[in-house]
Amino acid sequence: MQLKPLFRPESIAVIGASDKPTPGRRVIATLERLGYAGRVYPVNPNYTSLLNRPCYASPTELPEAPDIGVFCLGHERVLPAFIAAAERGMKAAVIFDGGFAEYGAEGRALQDRIAAICREHGIALCGPNCMGVLSPHHKSSSYLQELRDPTGLAGNVGIISHSGGLCLSLLTDTRRYGFSHIVSAGNEAAVTASAYLEYLAEDADTQIIGGFIETIREPERFVAALDRAAALDKPVVLLKVGKSERARRAVVTHTAGEAGDPAAISELLRAHRAIEVDDLVQLTEMLAVLQTPKRPRGRRIGIVMSSGGVAELILDVAEAACLQIPPLTPAQKSALEAVTGLITGDGNPCDAWGSGTFARNLPAALEMFDASPEYDIIVFARDNLDDQPFDMPQTAMTYLDLFAAHAAKSAKPHYLLATRPGIMDRDFVAYLRERGVAVVGGLREGLGALDLLGRHAN
Repeated sequence: MQLKPLFRPESIAVIGASDKPTPGRRVIATLERLGYAGRVYPVNPNYTSLLNRPCYASPTELPEAPDIGVFCLGHERVLPAFIAAAERGMKAAVIFDGGFAEYGAEGRALQDRIAAICREHGIALCGPNCMGVLSPHHKSSSYLQELRDPTGLAGNVGIISHSGGLCLSLLTDTRRYGFSHIVSAGNEAAVTASAYLEYLAEDADTQIIGGFIETIREPERFVAALDRAAALDKPVVLLKVGKSERARRAVVTHTAGEAGDPAAISELLRAHRAIEVDDLVQLTEMLAVLQTPKRPRGRRIGIVMSSGGVAELILDVAEAACLQIPPLTPAQKSALEAVTGLITGDGNPCDAWGSGTFARNLPAALEMFDASPEYDIIVFARDNLDDQPFDMPQTAMTYLDLFAAHAAKSAKPHYLLATRPGIMDRDFVAYLRERGVAVVGGLREGLGALDLLGRHAN
């Protein structure tokens, strides 16, 4: 079965559409806000017209076979409508409702019946028990949640998730990256995460793939897709849950999956060059770290800042987390101090405030780390937040200008680091994104993500 109708549909039938605040209305509202250019067909026998469109009593009455049918119906009402849509020639489908294999034998039988119809008719089904597919570049959506504002939504990250709630969490923040596609896979009755991974690996709008994985239903196909993504230089970052016994039991009742042996799966992911992360913050920061086209050759980080105290804190964090922050050599430190004045500690992290002429000292410190073969990654640590009460934006922009200019001429990846997660100025982030500089947050979280990327490079 072809997945293109799921991701790039030219026509969408909303089965169970309504003018009430229901999933069917939300789907149509999202399509309107996205500016979807395809054809939208509401289906509901209780209306002749709906939301300024003709409304059809049944999928069999549609003027064409829809690329995708979005089933906004309870599970007890899905089967007859699904059969009718399949007979009309529907190519793909999304079923939002639960009550299938995760509910026991009766739900399993219903899911199996729908899966058999999909195999017979070649229907690419997302779900059931899912939130659907959102494709911002194509301006199409079969996604359950209603879109409020499409600004900043489109980007280079494709997401595959067994959790619809996790998709919602990621979609709350598009400051540092946007999305090519979001797939809430649900129970995977007909299409598995492996098939979605294959599609995203070949997708021109997707450069980075992130995933929240409960179960791997087609292991050989999954690792082949990982290998394909690696061959195409598309990093895959995966958060695999089910490491605890209670979590493994929860997976069964959530999407009727089997979590598998965590140690074996971690080894499998490592062997096929996926980057495994442990929590949602780490997933978020890794997706941010990968926004620069330059990749580090190793883990060694050089950090420039204007605070001796935060430099000391970073050293404590680095030791606890086994981060590689090599000191400057005595000769390097002496040469830099000839420009900046006194540098505390051993020079890395480098408090380059020195004599107070930071606009001169910052480029000198950056150049020292860039010229040295002992450093793979260059970081500028600075906090700025929208509408902060102190510090002039013009001053901060002067420093970011210098940093971005240095990053542009360097072969090493450069990152702006906020010392706490979530602390960032939207305008500054946008300015740096345009210049290929990524922004990460949190001493443990942000530096940890950089270290993880460096280890992956090795």
